[in-house]
Amino acid sequence: MLRVSAFGFVAGIAYWLITYEWFGVLGLLVLGAGPGFAAVWLILQDRRGPGPKENLRIAMRRFAGIPPPDPDDPSDYAADGLAILPLPSIWPPVLSLGVAMFVTGLIYGLWLLLLGGALIGAGLWGWIAAVNRENRYGRLEADHRERGADETEAGIQTEAE
Repeated sequence: MLRVSAFGFVAGIAYWLITYEWFGVLGLLVLGAGPGFAAVWLILQDRRGPGPKENLRIAMRRFAGIPPPDPDDPSDYAADGLAILPLPSIWPPVLSLGVAMFVTGLIYGLWLLLLGGALIGAGLWGWIAAVNRENRYGRLEADHRERGADETEAGIQTEAE
């Protein structure tokens, strides 16, 4: 929210210097003031709450969009509460295309309603099936590093013999 606020204020000032038009400047300044007020309020509420506080260096990195440095130990990832993301799938875009066709069909006719409904059904079915398959069997991805390590160990053993 602070980034949106900064953009609104900078864009408002630049817009005033270029156009001298007050209505657009007012809109951009309101765009800067609203999220800025909400962000400052949320920061103050976070500071009052219990738990560890974020230092200024980390806050400025986050404001600039720079990711935090990688932890030294792999066990540090568990403390961050990281989750495994689902595998990429074609079904969310199919579902969104179906919704777009269905809504457009409300304006242009029955054939788009039917096509959109069919795509919504196919997208929901495919997405749910993919999630169930992933939950049942796990992430079905080949790990090339492990296979490469086994092959090199086998090659070293063969040469040593």
